[in-house]
Amino acid sequence: MIGDRHLSIDRRLVEVQDEIRSEFGWSLDKDLYVAKWLVNELVCSAPCRRSLLDLNKTWDNIRRELFSHSGSVAIVGAAVEIDEIEDAMKKGCRFIVADGSGEIFSDLEDPKEGWDSVIGVVSDGDGGTGLSLSIDNNIPMIIHAHGDNQESLRRLIPRVRDLPISITHQTPFSIDGMVNPGGFTDGDRAVCIVVSMGVSVSDIVLLGTRSDVVGKFSGATDPERKLLKLRWMKRILEELGFSGII
Repeated sequence: MIGDRHLSIDRRLVEVQDEIRSEFGWSLDKDLYVAKWLVNELVCSAPCRRSLLDLNKTWDNIRRELFSHSGSVAIVGAAVEIDEIEDAMKKGCRFIVADGSGEIFSDLEDPKEGWDSVIGVVSDGDGGTGLSLSIDNNIPMIIHAHGDNQESLRRLIPRVRDLPISITHQTPFSIDGMVNPGGFTDGDRAVCIVVSMGVSVSDIVLLGTRSDVVGKFSGATDPERKLLKLRWMKRILEELGFSGII
């Protein structure tokens, strides 16, 4: 497991993933298949091959960046508003972006100033314009594999050939080259990643994290099904110790 000398994994967060699979009728075998496929694509088959050491280095570099400043870490979720970003920037926050939510930086007077404060983006490959902007701005990416995103990942891999990347999965097994820090949606997984790297919950700011609405930066989705997923997101964040989530 990459970077595990730095990781602190809450096993309860991994166990919740079993409950989520049961809720939605998803297959653990498919989660495992796509995870192993992703490692193989990146290490053996991709145009710009990466070693397991490369994947480890990206994980460690993101962790190093998290601890290189004294301010808080802001997780940018799909329901984020521009005033939240502006306020976080004034307070000196650095950002971890959930999938396509980085599109919000386009609303800044100086989008580059926003992107320069981003440490990494967490994505399962369906982030649309915001994800493209992350790639254009050379943001290190933590890519997630799950049972029904193989085609999204197949399209994404050639686009990130020059980016530092690391990869995560959602199975209870140990997979060389991957980490399962817990989490379900890109937003709460981003939080799980940061916590697993050693950042205290008290040093994490949640932006655009709501369970009652589908954020404007969410990927194409069934709204009713998405709201069910967001309720699981809320449960995971509460399991981590966050409160007051709408």
